Amino acid sequence: MHGRLKLRPPDAARRRQREEKLRHYREAMDALLGGAPPAQVLSLSASVLAANPDVGTCWNLRRRALGALGEDWVPSELAFVGQCLGVNPKSYGAWHHRSWVLARAAAPPAGREDLALCERLLAADARNFHAWDHRRALAQDPDAELAFTRSLLSRDFSNFSAWHHRLRLLAPPRDGTGTGTGETAALPPAKLREELELVQNAVFTDPTDQSAWVYLRCILSRAPPPPRVICVHIDREDATVAVIFSRPVKVNPECPELTATLDGSALSEPWRSGEGRPRPSHTWLCALPALPSDGPAHLEVTWAPDSAPRDVTLLPGETQACWQEPIVERELFWPELGVAEAQVLQEQVRMCRELLELEPQSRGCLLTLALLLAALDPRGHAREIREHLRSLQEADPLRSGFVADVRSRFEVALAVLGAGEGLSLPAKGLTAVPLLERMAALARLDLAGNELRELPAALGALRSLKELDLSDNRVSKLGSAPPLPRLRLLRLDRNPIGHASALTPLAAWPRLALLGLAETPLGSAPDGPALLAELLPSVDVTFS
Repeated sequence: MHGRLKLRPPDAARRRQREEKLRHYREAMDALLGGAPPAQVLSLSASVLAANPDVGTCWNLRRRALGALGEDWVPSELAFVGQCLGVNPKSYGAWHHRSWVLARAAAPPAGREDLALCERLLAADARNFHAWDHRRALAQDPDAELAFTRSLLSRDFSNFSAWHHRLRLLAPPRDGTGTGTGETAALPPAKLREELELVQNAVFTDPTDQSAWVYLRCILSRAPPPPRVICVHIDREDATVAVIFSRPVKVNPECPELTATLDGSALSEPWRSGEGRPRPSHTWLCALPALPSDGPAHLEVTWAPDSAPRDVTLLPGETQACWQEPIVERELFWPELGVAEAQVLQEQVRMCRELLELEPQSRGCLLTLALLLAALDPRGHAREIREHLRSLQEADPLRSGFVADVRSRFEVALAVLGAGEGLSLPAKGLTAVPLLERMAALARLDLAGNELRELPAALGALRSLKELDLSDNRVSKLGSAPPLPRLRLLRLDRNPIGHASALTPLAAWPRLALLGLAETPLGSAPDGPALLAELLPSVDVTFS
């Protein structure tokens, strides 16, 4: 009924108890913040933290007081932190304080007590990432840690944290940073087969669980290779040199890792992003001085992390010249794949096919099998890969967007392998267009009839593109579309473009001559054509 309390209010005794706790807390905090001596700080902070280990101020004051003490307080302090973790096993302040205490021990403890503490906490909550991080920092015997994770996995194959801990032990980054940004070392063949056998036991036990499938893809992979220059393009008419990378990078003008010399003279102009924004980009541009018309122009580009120079020579009478690295199929589909032996991949394909007969709706199996087939022989298995991705989208509707992006990469990669001066991808259901950085020499691109909502991010890499068809997509605005120096025809027919301001970036496209906007809301807007004519006075716009 209205006006009735849904919960019984605390009785008088409980209310008095809570008020008494609050009074003690306030008195203790007032004393701590009032400049109490170290001994009193330790006792007061202990009384507060024993009840609530998340009061960060108390931990800070406690560390300051401990620093002023001369005796050995490490054992008693570790015992106190252990009590606090019993109150809240995921207290950030308590775990940080424990690491601080261990780092200041005159003789670091053997770690048995801490390992036992982590083991108890993980038995209560197997996904306590504080305990996992602490255990990883203390681990000195990788074999013992691997045995520990195997014991946990034998009880529950769905323990994501145990799989992750195992992966960190087996494949640490080569750069030794522990951040996961460096390239990881490949496992010895015998160890790899042992891990694959463990995964096989897990996926046949529970094919619907995702943890073992994620581990399988990780154990077959390495961290992405470092970015490198894959294309250098020089344009006499546009007076620009474009350097295209395999992955987005940030070129810092204050510490230039990217340098270019023209006929022996270093280019002094700053590098700018091909996307027009100060963020990592595939394409970086630099203005060129006037080039001689009666002789060749020799350009040399060097990227410091990859010291090999890239050379391009622009001959007399040529308007542009380009050097491009040959395409490696595996890098298009699964660039992180680190297992070179095709036999190992074939064995995983057989395992996935066998399991798929038993569990045709296994999401992890469908995705892994599609990726393996794409890495082995994408063109030979194209039909089967499409079927598996279609089944995956039906089996996992909540992640349909992710599956659509995977399918888009596959379709684009197939087209890149057979592309010449033109690339045609109409009505492929594309939600993204990756790998454009691999097609710098492309002159025509047909993306009509897809599901694109914006222009591709790496569009600035297409320095020779003359025609672009984006009809029948879902593009409502161009955002920060990079200017394409040679584009003459752009078709945006039947896209939901309703305002002329959405096409503002086109004003910076120097050679744009034809713009198609048939059956767009902008064409039927009262002042749409007039505003567009004012924005793009030299462009022939068609609304029919």
